Amino acid sequence: MNTMPHAMSTATRPAGRRPAVVLMLALALSLTACGQRKSIVFPPTSQTRPVPATPATPVSPGVPLQQQAAEAWKKGDMPAAERAYGLLANTPGLPEEQQREAWRYHAAAAAANRHPHVALDSLQRWRALQPGADGTAEWQDTWYAAIGQLPREDAIRRAGAVYGDTSRPWALRAQAGLLLATRQWEHDAPAASLKTLSDLYAQATPTWRAALENRLYDEMARTDPATMQKLRAAVTPENEGNYPYNVILLEQARRLVAAPGGGGSAADVLARLQRSAKFEDPQLLGSLLSSGGDTAPARCVALALPMSGPFGAIGWKVARGASSAQWELARSGQDTEVRVLNTESADWLSQLEALPATCAVVGGPLRTTSFTQVRDRGITQKRAFFAFVPQLDEGEEGRIAWRFFTSPEDQVTALLRFTGDDLGITSYAALYPDEAYGRRMAQLFADKVAQHGGSVQRSTSYPPSRPEEWNAVAASFVGARKVNDYPVPSATFRAVFLPDGWKHMEALVPNLFYHGEDRQVLLGTALWEQGLAGQKKVDVHNFGLAVFPGAWNPTTPTSAGMALADALRQAGLEEPDAWVGLGYDFVRLASRLGVQDGWTPASVNAALTRGQAMSWSIAPMHWSTDGRASQDLFLFTPTETGFEPVAPGTFKERYERVRERHDQRARAAAAPRQ
Repeated sequence: MNTMPHAMSTATRPAGRRPAVVLMLALALSLTACGQRKSIVFPPTSQTRPVPATPATPVSPGVPLQQQAAEAWKKGDMPAAERAYGLLANTPGLPEEQQREAWRYHAAAAAANRHPHVALDSLQRWRALQPGADGTAEWQDTWYAAIGQLPREDAIRRAGAVYGDTSRPWALRAQAGLLLATRQWEHDAPAASLKTLSDLYAQATPTWRAALENRLYDEMARTDPATMQKLRAAVTPENEGNYPYNVILLEQARRLVAAPGGGGSAADVLARLQRSAKFEDPQLLGSLLSSGGDTAPARCVALALPMSGPFGAIGWKVARGASSAQWELARSGQDTEVRVLNTESADWLSQLEALPATCAVVGGPLRTTSFTQVRDRGITQKRAFFAFVPQLDEGEEGRIAWRFFTSPEDQVTALLRFTGDDLGITSYAALYPDEAYGRRMAQLFADKVAQHGGSVQRSTSYPPSRPEEWNAVAASFVGARKVNDYPVPSATFRAVFLPDGWKHMEALVPNLFYHGEDRQVLLGTALWEQGLAGQKKVDVHNFGLAVFPGAWNPTTPTSAGMALADALRQAGLEEPDAWVGLGYDFVRLASRLGVQDGWTPASVNAALTRGQAMSWSIAPMHWSTDGRASQDLFLFTPTETGFEPVAPGTFKERYERVRERHDQRARAAAAPRQ
């Protein structure tokens, strides 16, 4: 089972070109016997959640409505979620923050249940409670899904209104314009459709123009031959170099390439495009030119993962997400080959070197020691590596390799944006384990706080292996003192950074409360998520003001996250997590970059600038022009059953109430006794 590489081939690949399968991915992908076509059995059918086969769960007497709604959503029971969130949103006296969240989830559930008018109404109610909500990916993805379910004329009217409203966010207007154009050509109005696309492109920035080229190319792959013929008739020698006509011509070339005996005609079309076409994303044309004109164009992405040993379970999860992305790409007409190499095999470096030149992009390795082996062997000079590690050595990122993983800086930045922007906190402290990781994180935290204009007033370590000493450390840390026998700590900082695992937090934090320090915002790291995941009963009595970052939000209704969850659910597999999402998003990003043999760091960085604007299932990643990565992490707070996303408004209200109660107790303790 450890022999690699394993090639996951799309169902559209001709049998004669299919590589042999040496490792059968145990992902319920149902690859058929040798000599037959391979098929992945869970093609996503839409960008929205399917209606579950089971009937909607009725509202249960005695169970809080908010809990019923959350449980229905978590189980994927969208009819029950729509009903419960609808009732919750209309509850008299519901706090505004909770009402906003209820409308948010009600909209997503309604779209999943193909109730577009209900979804659109709920989106407007969400936006009314949160001005600017339509600038978020969640709002836009739900809107796009709902509009796509409307009758054609209604969709054209609504999409046209949003597209023409210059006060709306550009990303939403771009989605509306593209949807309007597709509905126009479906409505037998190709001239209007092409005008919409031309106008949209003229308003876009270079990055958005590249995204529009790719989006239209994907839409063209789903266009029926009759409509394609009408669109093709509008292409002339005078306009064929410009958007959208260049993309229409490119789609014609793709279809000719796939047709028996069409290679010669495809070569003629490609030659014309090469002479005259202006693409903001040159890789779009390059992907077809590199195919040679006689076979279906194929892209190759490699993954270097531990598929056995202590980290094997993680490797399989990443591969599962990669497989789902591969199938999704195949459905849009992109023949992508994904090869997985087992980094636990003795000869994996040799196998990596032996990959064909078309496999120019590699995801992984997962461990820093494995990446060091790759770098020291000089393989990073031949292939563009997107390492699944939290950080690369100084000067390597964007030059030797690229990062595709959450970094410590990403975690601290997410925390400081929340405490600074939403809570107005500028004074901090750090309480960390006296070991290498704790010291590094505490220093990083201090550096980042200074960059954000704040200060770390106290930084204290504790011995991680001697919990019997933690109470004394906590007493010193908070400035423990008693006023008339009441514990009234003297600390003036307002948030405490705690870079340690959840298990230690359960024992450490009560010591702060013992000395009267109950008003601090507790800032955790991604280690908390690992400790809380899968928990059924968590004591969160002391964690009402706790927050920590994470890369995976199972409740985020983005189109990419829903498509991935739907695919796995249809295959009878468990819900995705951050590792599955990592593989899914990496393969999708790699296919967009179009990196080929002969790449340079500068060309990869340029491709990243163009290709990163996609819908992400994990927390969105970004790359600067010099190839340095950052990630917009989600924020969570612990709950009795694990954790849930932070609602900033609700959190701030609770924070202010806790501080006010603390101050009242301190004043009462200091008051003269009668």
